[in-house]
Amino acid sequence: MKKEEKLKKLLEKKSDLEHRLYLEQCRQHERINNMGWGYGMRHAKLNFSTTKEDRLLERIEKVNNQIAELSKT
Repeated sequence: MKKEEKLKKLLEKKSDLEHRLYLEQCRQHERINNMGWGYGMRHAKLNFSTTKEDRLLERIEKVNNQIAELSKT
């Protein structure tokens, strides 16, 4: 029973993280779309941080590994 509860919580956590990742990707796309063509031409280097997205991807990977470990046993 305890194993099933942990698995259920991990799946819920994964779902939440995936939703947050989707929202972050939407925010990044919106930011890129709001930059006009002229802005892009004046600023050849359009560097913006993807740290939040990277951290979410790392957390999703950790949860996936935990789910795999629980599924094995």
